[in-house]
Amino acid sequence: MNKRIAVVSGAAGAIGSAICDRLAFDGDLVVGLDLVAGRDITVCDVSDEGQVERAFLDITQTHGTPTVLINAAGITGAGGIEEEDLATWSRILEVNLTSAYLCTRQVIGGMRDIGEGKIVNISSVNGRFGGSPLSGPSYAASKGGLITLTRFLALEHAKDNIQVNCVAPGPHDTPMWRALDEERREAILETVPSEQAPGDPNSLAGLIQFLCGPDAAYITGATIDINGGQWMG
Repeated sequence: MNKRIAVVSGAAGAIGSAICDRLAFDGDLVVGLDLVAGRDITVCDVSDEGQVERAFLDITQTHGTPTVLINAAGITGAGGIEEEDLATWSRILEVNLTSAYLCTRQVIGGMRDIGEGKIVNISSVNGRFGGSPLSGPSYAASKGGLITLTRFLALEHAKDNIQVNCVAPGPHDTPMWRALDEERREAILETVPSEQAPGDPNSLAGLIQFLCGPDAAYITGATIDINGGQWMG
């Protein structure tokens, strides 16, 4: 079997790096995109159209056509609509939602030509229940937008043998989680029935690994919740 080319945005983060490791373990050639430099990471602002175009051109010329894309880049906010200024609102939307649009545009044609592809978008439980002042309005809106974008792409490209799915994590043990003050973490954990909270990024990466594998060929347009029961829809 030919080695797949997999691209992961937000590759330097705890979840992104765990995804990279899982895909590489499966034998994929993995290229990460992030603002933070690192091993097998192309430095790229995935909210910037020009940088994204150049990054994917380099990936294609160097390695070949990507047939796996994980849109994992994301930043969070806080507060209500009156506290979140326009610049913050716009930046969060650009990083969390527009980046998925830009990266997907770069791979969808190649996947269609090859006749297969796997795309997984990383949403959030906040995109399910609407968020709160702990997330901020733009974060919740962007993550909800990823769920809808997933459905649109899945429907549009099922005929091309491209599966597009989404995962919606609840709290996971990441640097972003640990950066919250203890009172805020405790308040969030009170909303999670599972004693396993916060979740393990490696387990989350395992779910994404499955969605990118052959056993998930009949799954498309799905949003899979991995939140310890914090939201059950």
